[in-house]
Amino acid sequence: MIIPFLNREHKYYPFRKEFIRKFKRYPHFVAIGMSGFLINLFLTFFFTEFFHLWYLFSYILAALLSWVFNFYMNSNFTFRGHHSEHNLKRYLFYLQTYSLIGLASLSFVYLLTSIVGMHYLMSIFVSSAIMSLATFVFNKKVIFKY
Repeated sequence: MIIPFLNREHKYYPFRKEFIRKFKRYPHFVAIGMSGFLINLFLTFFFTEFFHLWYLFSYILAALLSWVFNFYMNSNFTFRGHHSEHNLKRYLFYLQTYSLIGLASLSFVYLLTSIVGMHYLMSIFVSSAIMSLATFVFNKKVIFKY
């Protein structure tokens, strides 16, 4: 049995081909993002529970450290083949724009934790899930221009 949209004559075949071309690196981005997310979650927990820092301050520190990891990994694996000159300039731009994204995420984590009453780790999980696709598109179109 042939799946219709895999057939080259099927009317949706060009859409499928274009979709795969545009998002074929998304699984790499998600895997690196999940690793960065786990680093962020662990460091937030570690700073909050063992150093008794306020959860938002811990989250900021953890986010900064995970952003370094994410940039390095995405630069060398997800978007490899991009023009690698001016990596420092690209990294500084990445930090500036992720700071804005981070403010939105930070606000969302604060709202869910301090206003709604959700546990801070669950708030980080929800916020990160929402931001995943948006940050992929942003990285692809703006940071790495891939």
